Amino acid sequence: MKILYVLNSSKFGGMEVHVLDLVKGMVKKGNEVFVWCPAGEMSDLYQKNGAVVSNEFISKDFDFKYIKKLKKFIEFEGIDIVHSHELKAVVNSLLACRNTRVKAVVTHTHTPISEWQINPLKKLLDVRLYSYVVNRLSSAEIALTESKKKVKMKEGIKEKILEVIPNGIDTSVFKVPPLHRFEFEKEIKRRYGIPEDAFVFGNLGRITQEKGHEVLIRAFSKFLNSQLFRKEKLFLLIVGGGALEEKIKNLVKDLGLERNVVITGRFNDEDKIKYLSTFDVFVFPTLAEGFGIVLIEAMSMGLPVICSNLEVLKEVGGDYITLFNVGDYNDLSDKMVDEYNKIGGENKNLVEGAREFVENNYSLESFVDKYDYLYLKLLGDKK
Repeated sequence: MKILYVLNSSKFGGMEVHVLDLVKGMVKKGNEVFVWCPAGEMSDLYQKNGAVVSNEFISKDFDFKYIKKLKKFIEFEGIDIVHSHELKAVVNSLLACRNTRVKAVVTHTHTPISEWQINPLKKLLDVRLYSYVVNRLSSAEIALTESKKKVKMKEGIKEKILEVIPNGIDTSVFKVPPLHRFEFEKEIKRRYGIPEDAFVFGNLGRITQEKGHEVLIRAFSKFLNSQLFRKEKLFLLIVGGGALEEKIKNLVKDLGLERNVVITGRFNDEDKIKYLSTFDVFVFPTLAEGFGIVLIEAMSMGLPVICSNLEVLKEVGGDYITLFNVGDYNDLSDKMVDEYNKIGGENKNLVEGAREFVENNYSLESFVDKYDYLYLKLLGDKK
């Protein structure tokens, strides 16, 4: 097969890594893989892992110059499958694929548009536009879970074109021997001036509106004020940067938490395991989520997890996570107190069965196989 992935970002994030995993998997299966995306760190990774990359950026909601160029590329290369991600890329690639010889177009918004943290009127218009073009021009629209499929159906997308394929991870990466884990923890704590015997609540991901960092900071402030002893040994480590990084840092200052909160800014992906090894509890206060790949990464490390009670996270995490009411920092603080008291502030408390649950349900091999099956099915439908 000749497969083209279309996206309008090369920043490191869940959607971009999702595409990277597909690139690796489809190249390994002997397919010719192409990627259209802007220049950037992920663009380089796509190329290093066997994709032919064209650095193209969609500058408008309807970029007719881009559409014309993409259409010409699809025809010239004889692309069989176009798989596009997120609103701009989906709309423009669907328009480009009309009246071409492409066999199928797969579309995917990772978090349903109705759950985006944007202006309500714009959200309504985007939902209507997306469902209109997808229903008429897409061969299959991806939902990451059954609960997200239901949301997309409420948005107006026809059930017959919806395909549920969960994300996956390479679980072997997260099997860290105890000694290595201990050394990683020492390294990170030393890097940020955190005492070796400190108890660390951790969060990892981009600092953006939908990730709920303000809820986390306010919850940690209340948690810290509830502790009579050892305050100097209680830390919140936020790993990541993003559009709201300065706003969150200012909130930390306003609440007088500078001694107990560390915000790393952008980080190297190879350090992810080191950070996860440092956390005693992983906290995921997201306000909207398509799947929550970092959730299953934390579970694969065996970490206790406290997360928002979004339907998708209940589905993905099963019985291995602690839930709090989304957006409610008081409830989150209470859950942090409970988890801290349960562990006792002494040793790592790995969650029994969480790793096996991830291996059985979200392996990278299964993820790639399901997409390969879908692509072949769509090609078969066109024969």
